[in-house]
Amino acid sequence: MATSLGAWQAKPARMGAAALALALLAAIFVATASATPMAEFDGNKPTNIKGVGFALSFNLLYPANTALDMEDSVLYMRVWMEGKLLQSTTMDVFADGVLATSGQVSDVVVDKHGWANLVLELSYDEQFSASTRSDYAQWVVTGGLTVIPPLVTVLVAVITREVLWALWIGVWTAAMIIYQGNPLTAFLRTLDTYMVESLGNIDHAFVILFSWFLSGLIAVVSKSGGAHGIAGLIIKTIKNKRSAQLAIYFLGFVIFFDDYANTLILGGTMRPISDMYWVAREKFAALVDCTTAPIASIAPISSWIGFELGLIQSSLDQLAALGYEGLPSSAYDVFINTIPSRYYPMYMLLLQFILILSMREFGPMLEAERRTQYTHKLNPDGARLEEVEVDTKLEPAHDTPRRWWNGVVPILVTLIAVLLGLLLTGYYSAKDAGLDITAANIFGEGDSYGSILWGAFFGSIVIWLMARFQYKKDGEMFNQFKYWIRFKAVPRDENGNKIAVPIMDMYESLQVWIEGVKGMTVPVLVLIMAWSIGQAIQDCGADVFFSSALSSDSLDYRALPTLTFLISGVISFATGTSWGTMSIVFPIAAPTAWIASNGDENIYYLTVSAILAGAVFGDHATAISDTTILSAMASKCDLQAHVITQLPYALSMGVFSTIFGYLLAGYAYDAWVGLLVGFAVVIAFALCFGVRIDHPNSKQDLMSISSEFFRTKLLKREPREVTLVPPSDKEYVDIFRANFWRASVFADFFLCRGEQQEINAEYADVKAVDDILDDGSPDLEGSTSSKSGEHDGEESTLLQHEGDEPAAPMDGRVGQDADLVPPFDYDADMTVAATAVDGRAD
Repeated sequence: MATSLGAWQAKPARMGAAALALALLAAIFVATASATPMAEFDGNKPTNIKGVGFALSFNLLYPANTALDMEDSVLYMRVWMEGKLLQSTTMDVFADGVLATSGQVSDVVVDKHGWANLVLELSYDEQFSASTRSDYAQWVVTGGLTVIPPLVTVLVAVITREVLWALWIGVWTAAMIIYQGNPLTAFLRTLDTYMVESLGNIDHAFVILFSWFLSGLIAVVSKSGGAHGIAGLIIKTIKNKRSAQLAIYFLGFVIFFDDYANTLILGGTMRPISDMYWVAREKFAALVDCTTAPIASIAPISSWIGFELGLIQSSLDQLAALGYEGLPSSAYDVFINTIPSRYYPMYMLLLQFILILSMREFGPMLEAERRTQYTHKLNPDGARLEEVEVDTKLEPAHDTPRRWWNGVVPILVTLIAVLLGLLLTGYYSAKDAGLDITAANIFGEGDSYGSILWGAFFGSIVIWLMARFQYKKDGEMFNQFKYWIRFKAVPRDENGNKIAVPIMDMYESLQVWIEGVKGMTVPVLVLIMAWSIGQAIQDCGADVFFSSALSSDSLDYRALPTLTFLISGVISFATGTSWGTMSIVFPIAAPTAWIASNGDENIYYLTVSAILAGAVFGDHATAISDTTILSAMASKCDLQAHVITQLPYALSMGVFSTIFGYLLAGYAYDAWVGLLVGFAVVIAFALCFGVRIDHPNSKQDLMSISSEFFRTKLLKREPREVTLVPPSDKEYVDIFRANFWRASVFADFFLCRGEQQEINAEYADVKAVDDILDDGSPDLEGSTSSKSGEHDGEESTLLQHEGDEPAAPMDGRVGQDADLVPPFDYDADMTVAATAVDGRAD
């Protein structure tokens, strides 16, 4: 009995011990499970592509009072969809002794479209015996849908010729995909999400501000006569037709800061000089056009730089958001690295230089130059000059002296301020980051946005002060300091008005500056929409789809720069806007190049360069581009004639850029080698393919011969009339080929020694020209001589220096329409009026 009682008493004890052990195990299990963090999803794209891997990002929420081993804690992660395991991976809970607060599961592939209900499972146990689960709904679409927004954007731009409408509709179309096809929601999110967030980004604010500041600076420089003063310095070196064209060419480099300012200043200032030496208006317009966008687009300081840097930075932000590392340090660093591979603008600039030196031409431009040189028709028959009127709102006033320092000083201050800003911010940033103090690290770490902003504002202040404290009187500079140092005011006339006034007072300078800022309204709107469509295209998954398609085995990523250049050129040609083209292509092509090439910086730089250069290429080739139209306007050239004569230039350099530039640079050699190879090809092309304007046999180039064959043999049309080079007793000598390798007589290229020179009789008095360009408002009273004209009773004058005999019209003028050979054509920008010589015979 006692034994049974003892056994009966021992049994509950054993049961209690077992229950205690179970309770302890349960507590350990609960503690372990409760220590596993929960996931809070954040930073994921709203839309992903069916069949294409994406990264699922999340924040980790740890329970309170959790104790973890810093050495052994590993977090196991699995992603499920409808019971199917999609991906599994691990991560360290501690990285360098710091607790991880976020995680990511890469290469999650969903093989259905529509809503995908994903489950993220986290555990410290590889067997997931204790884990937490978090649900996440992902919107997945078919990859082909993501092509629609960029295609719609291009299509609308081509049809409407309005890039703002095209970009807005493109954003709305992308939002339709993101928000499950709901048009109202997409409309609202286009406005209150994509546009607002684009405007609210701090980097975007920097770009907008320094674009405004640079535009305002350029406006005040132009209005104060500074840009025209720079032009005047170059004009005084002109001696003949070749040097006249060289002056136009190099002046484009001097006025590098804005393509519009370049066009208007070159056209208005150099047109009379161009006419003086019988340069065809088509050639003049081509020189103006070829030295605007190609130079402004590659200048480190220009009105283009903000737009280009904004797009580059946007592409870097896209890649950073996708989790890519090792990206270039800054947008400015990318911009500088793309300069050696800007093949199209570089080739075009070299082509024009060689054609000028060798006095060769090809295509329709050869006939235009011969027509002007030997029949003295500046424009072709039937030219519609009424279509080319220039807005002279920012041209200097009639009595404003044109002084070079009003252009050089503020621009120089801007450049110095930008350089100092880059050096100082780069030095301290590199020092704080523990990097070696090298030029690459300094410029790479420098605050380019802030530096350009500071420089543009400093430059604006300088030109404001210069315009305020320089006085003018009757078109001349007036020294008011001789009164101020004696504490006297500037004298007044009998009416109580000051005899001299500032070039511009502070109020007028500010108004002109604001006028310049207003000129950036449309570009800034385009920029905002470009940022918006970039984000929208990224959110709808187009960048990932294009990257996956282009990184497939069927397409070599080294071909991306070539394809990008051609696509950019076609879009720019169809839309007529280089900036609009950049905004359409950048969000797709730039990130794609980095992803498809696995971070190959050479391919990325080439692709970015191809976008920028391709946009300029198409802009040059089309008739609807703003710079093409503006070049014709400023040059007083028929728009159709300008487009026809410039097209062979653009197409030939576009072909060379494709083959010897981006194609071979992507596969065979470095970017700078492509520049040198292309230069050699361009020089050989110009010398072998081009024909001398004064060739005694009126030789035609291969392009003109082929065009005429197609016209007469295939189209069965009448042959075109061509201008014949008149016979000459002088032996024909090709100066360029004869002296190409003889450096001692290289001046012959510029001075045209031994070549026939002919000056337009309307401009025979070069001294008067110099006076006009120097003073801006010469007194023509008594310096012109009139002669009677029988046509419509009009009276005509010849520009002539005081005391000289009247200059006679050239024989070639007889029988010509005076409208085709205008006189010393001073418009509002030249501040001089002169009437035409009526040389028409009865």
